[in-house]
Amino acid sequence: MIVDQPYKEQFGIQLINAIESNRFDQLTIMVAYAKMSGVNRISPYLEKFHRNGGTVRCVVGIDQKNTTYDALEQLLKLANEVYVFHSENISQTFHLKCYWLSGKDTCWYAIGSNNLTAGGLFGNYELSKATLFRGEEARKEEQMLSRIYTEYTDLGSPCCRKLDADFLEELLSGGYIVKEISQRKALVESAKQTRGISQKKLFGNEVFSAPALAEQSRRSKEKNTISPVARESVQTRFDTIGENDTTYLIRLVPRAGNRSRQVHFTVDLLKHYFCLAPGENFFVQEMLATGEVGEIEHRQVVFSQRNRNVKIELAGAAVLDEHYPTNPEKRPVLILKKVNTRLFVYMILLDGNDGYDPINDRLKSRPGGRSLPYEIINENTMLTLWSNCPIV
Repeated sequence: MIVDQPYKEQFGIQLINAIESNRFDQLTIMVAYAKMSGVNRISPYLEKFHRNGGTVRCVVGIDQKNTTYDALEQLLKLANEVYVFHSENISQTFHLKCYWLSGKDTCWYAIGSNNLTAGGLFGNYELSKATLFRGEEARKEEQMLSRIYTEYTDLGSPCCRKLDADFLEELLSGGYIVKEISQRKALVESAKQTRGISQKKLFGNEVFSAPALAEQSRRSKEKNTISPVARESVQTRFDTIGENDTTYLIRLVPRAGNRSRQVHFTVDLLKHYFCLAPGENFFVQEMLATGEVGEIEHRQVVFSQRNRNVKIELAGAAVLDEHYPTNPEKRPVLILKKVNTRLFVYMILLDGNDGYDPINDRLKSRPGGRSLPYEIINENTMLTLWSNCPIV
C-alpha cells in the first residue's frame, strides 16, 4: 500500500500495527535521522516486541546533527544492536528510510521518506510504500534486504561504527551529535532573534484527522453534538494551529472521585489549544516522571451540551483515583505538549516530582475562575520553569 501521510494515513500507525500483529520476530530500522520525539512514540511497542522474543536492529545516520544523543542512547536500550553510518565527505549523506519486519515465511517493509521523528512518523508530508510478502516471495525480499543491511553494518567500512556507551560519548564530545535539551534551547534562542519581525504569510495551515490504532475503540458511545462554539473552533483553528506560543498546556487537575480518567477541559481550551471539535479523533501518549512512555491512546473529544463540559479520557490520570492529594495546595499538575495537530504527549506531576513546584506555583498565582487555573505557554516559558523538561 502507498502510505500518503498525512492526507490518507499516518505512517507511525501503520508501523505500530505491523509490530503489534504478532507475525514477526525481527525488526530492522535504517533511517537518516532519529530524535526522541520519534523513538518515544514507538518505544513501548519495541519494548513489548523485545519481551516477546523479538530482535531489534538499527542503522542510524548522524548527518547535519539531526540525530540526537538522547535518541541514540534510548535506541541502545531498546535494540539488540545499533550501528551509526556516516561519511566525512560533506557531499554524501546517509539518507535511507527503511522499516523492515521479518517472520517465518513473512516479510513486511516500508521504504519512503519517513525518518524516526515525530514528524516523520505522524505529522510531516511524507510518502512511502509498505508491502507484505509471504512464502517464496518473502524469502527473496529478505535476501535482498539482508544484503543491504550487511552493507551498512560492515565494520570493515570506514563509514560504519557499532554503537556502545563509550562511542556514544565520543560522538557527543566530537560534536557529531548534540543533546536534545541543548538543541531545544538553541531553537528557543533562535526564535527570540526573529520574534517581532513581520513577514507576509504566503501559505496557510492544514489539519488532518487521526486514524485508529488496531484493536482500539474507534468511537465513544456517548452522543456528541457540535455546538455553535465548536463550529467556530473548526473555522478558526487553521489560524491558530501554527502558533509557536501554544505548544504546552499546563493546568491543575480537579478531583474526580473514581472517574479521574475522564479529564474535564473548557470549551476555550478545545478551541484555542486542542483546535478540535466534539467527536473528533486524536492521539495522546503518556510520559511518566520516570522517563518511561506509555502506549499511544486513541481518543475522541466528548462534549456535553447540558453543562458545556469537554471531556477527554487520559489513561494515566487513573492514578488519581486513589492518590489524589488531600492538601488543596498540592493538586496534581497536568502538562500537555502538542506534537502535531492530532498527537499530544502528556505528563501528570505530583508533589515531589521534578518540575512540580515551579509549575504549581505559577498556576496558583493565576486568577481564579469557574475552572482550576490553566495556561497555554511556549517552549521558552516551559524551559524557564523547568529547565530540563523531558516532554518531547
